[in-house]
Amino acid sequence: MDFKKISNEELNLRLEKLARSERKLTHVILLHINEVDSRDLHLKMGYESLFSYLVKALHYSESAAYRRLQAARLLKTNPEVAAKIESGALNLSQLTQMQRCLQAENKRGTAVTSQKVTEVLVSMESKSIFESEKILATEFALPAKAKEITKPQKDETIRIEFTLTREQFEALKQAQSLLSHQCPDGSWSEVITQLAKKFNQSKMGKGNNNPTTECSETAQSNTATKKPSMAPRARYRSAISAKTKRYLLAKAHQACEYQAPRTGRRCQANFQLEVDHIKPLALGGEHRAENLRILCRAHNQLAAKKSGLRRFRLGHPH
Repeated sequence: MDFKKISNEELNLRLEKLARSERKLTHVILLHINEVDSRDLHLKMGYESLFSYLVKALHYSESAAYRRLQAARLLKTNPEVAAKIESGALNLSQLTQMQRCLQAENKRGTAVTSQKVTEVLVSMESKSIFESEKILATEFALPAKAKEITKPQKDETIRIEFTLTREQFEALKQAQSLLSHQCPDGSWSEVITQLAKKFNQSKMGKGNNNPTTECSETAQSNTATKKPSMAPRARYRSAISAKTKRYLLAKAHQACEYQAPRTGRRCQANFQLEVDHIKPLALGGEHRAENLRILCRAHNQLAAKKSGLRRFRLGHPH
């Protein structure tokens, strides 16, 4: 495109038209995001969350994906927001701020009416981000921000900044004192690293042995010692030992093993991992290591939907 042949007036008109089209397209994108969510399409394609799908499949930046996801959620509960987006009265950053406030209120057990949401959004129209934050802070009595920052540095180190409550800091100080022999200089980075290593070791263990035999023997032992009236669910739950969970986690490389049927894409999420029966017990599946796998919570729930059965959630495999 040769911009030299375009007058200032025409350039301005073109840009205004493009901006209107972009806002309208943004609204349509948000509707599509909600539809993908309602169909669990992102899970079926092997993504552990809608956020992961937006970043990895659609190649949005993390901040752009987060804004669209939050705005889509607000749009789902407050459809009138659509007109505000298309007119430019409200932008994605403002809608994200609003949705975060509503989520915080929900966690506190405070119900926010649709009328209240509408009133606050009206007051935020055509306001700057700073002005919008001020309105929300007043309307929802927001506490001081506890922002976390994680930044990679050129020497491959990672800089982390976060805010602790007084109680959290006192607990960390106590740990610093207890670890003073191992971390004599009292460096917070060393203290936190030592705590993380000890926790990881307690959950994952030092070795990864094949527990197939152990699973079988444990199940048989439990069968022999349990009372006949005891439900199978309690017997199977007790049979999955920490050793077996560690083996399953190591075999799965500490990540969700779900694979999308069409593409074969593996989820590989490492958050909220759970042990799942590949063939459900109610359908004749056996309680052996080869019938167990690691799934993230989202894909474990998807598997439960597909089977139409209530899966036994055994907790974190660590």
